[in-house]
Amino acid sequence: MIESGTVIDGRYEVLSRIGTGGMADVYLARDQLLGRQVAVKLLHHRFAEDQEFVERFRREASSAASLSHPNVVAIFDRGEWDGTYYIAMEHLPGRSLKAVVREQGPFDPAAAIEIVIQILTAARFAHRRGVIHRDLKPHNVILDEEGRAKVTDFGIARAGASDMTLTGSIMGTAQYLSPEQAQGHAVSAASDIYAVGIVLYELLTGAVPFDGETAVTIALKQVSLAPPPPSALNPVVGPELDAVVLRALAKEPAERFADADEFIAALEHVRHGLPGEGEQPLAPAGNGPVAYTTATSALLLPLAVEGERAPLTPGDEDAARRRRRRWWWIGGAVVLALVAAGVALALLLPSSTQEVTVPDVTGRVANLAEATLKAQGLTPVSLQAASTAVPAGQVIGEQPPAGTVVRRGSRVAISVSTGPGTVEVPNVKGQTSAQALRKLTQAGFKPTTQSRSSASVPTGNAISTEPSQGTVVQAGSPITVFVSSGPAQVSVPEVTGQSEAEARASLRAAGLHAGTVTKQEAPEQEPGTVLSQSPAAGGSVNSGAAVNLVVVKAPQEVTVPSVVGRKQERAEGELFGAGFKAKSTKRTVTSEAEVGIVLHQNPPGGIKAKRGATITLTVGVLGAQTTPSTTTTTTPPPTTTPGATAPAASPTP
Repeated sequence: MIESGTVIDGRYEVLSRIGTGGMADVYLARDQLLGRQVAVKLLHHRFAEDQEFVERFRREASSAASLSHPNVVAIFDRGEWDGTYYIAMEHLPGRSLKAVVREQGPFDPAAAIEIVIQILTAARFAHRRGVIHRDLKPHNVILDEEGRAKVTDFGIARAGASDMTLTGSIMGTAQYLSPEQAQGHAVSAASDIYAVGIVLYELLTGAVPFDGETAVTIALKQVSLAPPPPSALNPVVGPELDAVVLRALAKEPAERFADADEFIAALEHVRHGLPGEGEQPLAPAGNGPVAYTTATSALLLPLAVEGERAPLTPGDEDAARRRRRRWWWIGGAVVLALVAAGVALALLLPSSTQEVTVPDVTGRVANLAEATLKAQGLTPVSLQAASTAVPAGQVIGEQPPAGTVVRRGSRVAISVSTGPGTVEVPNVKGQTSAQALRKLTQAGFKPTTQSRSSASVPTGNAISTEPSQGTVVQAGSPITVFVSSGPAQVSVPEVTGQSEAEARASLRAAGLHAGTVTKQEAPEQEPGTVLSQSPAAGGSVNSGAAVNLVVVKAPQEVTVPSVVGRKQERAEGELFGAGFKAKSTKRTVTSEAEVGIVLHQNPPGGIKAKRGATITLTVGVLGAQTTPSTTTTTTPPPTTTPGATAPAASPTP
């Protein structure tokens, strides 16, 4: 995940992450060049390593960038950054259609039709320019603040469609896959038509027609099962709308609507007949009349007839209404006749020729399973799926399941194992241990846990995995989840007596750091020396914890008092009061008046010295007395140095 404030490609400043998927992460960013907010879609690195995919991504992003339409999210820019690729697109503050369906449930038919017509209008615009969406689903439709539908990800979601493997990572997409996409066949505009049919089905019922626990199960159903009509889940849906939805969901692409125009025309006709809507039929959106299959022609007959008539005048209104009722009666009679004929034909034919039981082919080799189904009069359709439990080439499952009674000729989809596939290791950092294990198991791994201390991840949450997230490995591989046991416990080292710099280094080496440092005067200690610490040495604390220190404060400089001529006791008292320490030395004197008197001090009085410094005092002591000799010795007078001051005649008491 990219941190807020990161600038992508020197232009897009990341504000927050607004979405993620199997293919890319989407970030809200500010375009520093134009000063507007944009959505930046950043590909996962595993796609950036596939050169074929990258080239297709560039080509299709360029095509999608040419789609300027009110119902299409605009693409502004694309580029390469930090070893992967990005697309900058229009940012819409609205919600996805999927979120709206989850919150409010089924839509009113008129509202559902209105939204789907807007989606089809966007698809039609793209199809005419050779761009196929390949991954149309409610997640990729944004409803803006005005309620307008805008389709995103045109032409850039191919990795989520026909080029993928059937693993759990594409669960969200599998529910909207066309049968040809599920089988790995080429996609076309008809594949988008099918996906829009699924979207319409979900808007009308609040559910998708095919669901299951795994993507393989869903894909098998997409290929082999007929969806129940929407009216079976929501009685408000009428038969005409049922017919439109089921035609869009035809298994064969040729049996669906020919294009978005034809789909839109059918929806417009149905909307015209809804309660509260106008009675005037709407003309098809394409050129010429709309063609419908035999299965739906009787239900949609009034559209074809009325579409060829001239507009009605007010005077003909009653007659026109009678004619419409007459056509509806005729259409209904035709439908009833067809149904009766079908029932009669079914009664005349032996049931054994119409219905067969699906044989159990699970576990068989693929070609033998297909032969068994054909011998039973069924049509096998093979899908490939990765499996760590079933050997390659054997059938994993079938749909409809064995024992189901179906019509002869029905499709039976079989899932054939390709052996273990490859899976990208998901990101589980910060999740609880149980959540991480569940996510990795669902992704096809065999996870185990291992404790590891961490100062940043809460106890019991996942720190990382080995292999690391984003690594592509074989499905079923073992993977280790490192779970936080909380911060590591470390012993507090002894740092008293060390200098502050030495103490900080000792704490860092122990996995700690210096906290509050308090300065304190201590004349007897060298300035900068650690006097004390908290916690004390020898205790156990969390790794990364702080240790507070008390450090000797550098002394201030003060004036040294002059104490020469003072008695020793008085001189030492004055020095102590001024913040100094006194040290004495002795000098022999012959005069009793100089005994106990400070004769000299160092440093002398009047200069600046650091508080707490030692002042050396020279104190007079009386020497030994001698008997005068009879011999007289002439002693020369003392030489006086010019400028020198003669000693005082008597000391100051």
